[in-house]
Amino acid sequence: MNIGIDIVENERLKDKSNDFINLVLTPNEQEEYKRRGLYYLCGRFACKEAIMKVLPNTKELNFLDFEILNNPDGSPYVSNYPNIKVSISHEKNYSVAIAIKTE
Repeated sequence: MNIGIDIVENERLKDKSNDFINLVLTPNEQEEYKRRGLYYLCGRFACKEAIMKVLPNTKELNFLDFEILNNPDGSPYVSNYPNIKVSISHEKNYSVAIAIKTE
């Protein structure tokens, strides 16, 4: 089992360009970002950084290789990596995420 964690200061991503958003969020995630805003972007960015920490050969991967969607109960999951479990949390100035590779 591998564990990765990442924290983001939300203010740091406040004024990021569309180029940055296009590098981090898949089209599905971008649609949700339009509805949910900054905290969503920060949480997804932290989560993708945490995922990178649990996978080998991350030099060959980029943020668009992971799509983080939500279950009906609101909990996040990595749609194309079922063996990675994630959790995202927000608190005022920070977003934090953890990723656990189960196999």
